[in-house]
Amino acid sequence: MTPTMQQVTMLDIGNNIDKKLTFIDFNIDSELFPKQPQSNSLFSKVLASNPFPIRLLELKNDEIKIGDETKHVFATFSIDQITFLEIDIYRSAVRTAPLALLSSRYTLYVHLVANEKPFFMLNDDIQALGKLVSSLNLKKIHLVDEMNLMKHLAQLDELDNQLFEELAKDTKFFMPLQIVGSNARV
Repeated sequence: MTPTMQQVTMLDIGNNIDKKLTFIDFNIDSELFPKQPQSNSLFSKVLASNPFPIRLLELKNDEIKIGDETKHVFATFSIDQITFLEIDIYRSAVRTAPLALLSSRYTLYVHLVANEKPFFMLNDDIQALGKLVSSLNLKKIHLVDEMNLMKHLAQLDELDNQLFEELAKDTKFFMPLQIVGSNARV
């Protein structure tokens, strides 16, 4: 299988998030996604660290704020201003230790449009999806869910290659994703 190549935004997030995928931490009603691994091992902490600045989407009291790599909030809008939401999952291969075999990494893809501006976001925690969609009024939003994730939210806790391939079959998300310019937070 030839992977799909995607470039991710690393700098100047506010001017690039509408054109390129961007890793975003989600803070939804004071719950942070992805959850950082708890470990006392220095080796584990080094493996889990991401050397790139992380952006933040904060959803609180029906308002969304998106901050850039310098923590400057460059977008603020209410959830009622969201007109489009696309949700899917990318799969890529990562090493979780220097000599370990490759394993699958699942990355949540969220494309939303608010005030006619698109935002292309990635999050390393699939569980963020349930919390995000429960906070939105989906009746007012055009939802694109190519993988039928909304019907399988409860199963996403146990996402593995078999379930992923069932959900991604016949979609553009079936092919592995190779992210250019980014490392995985494991």
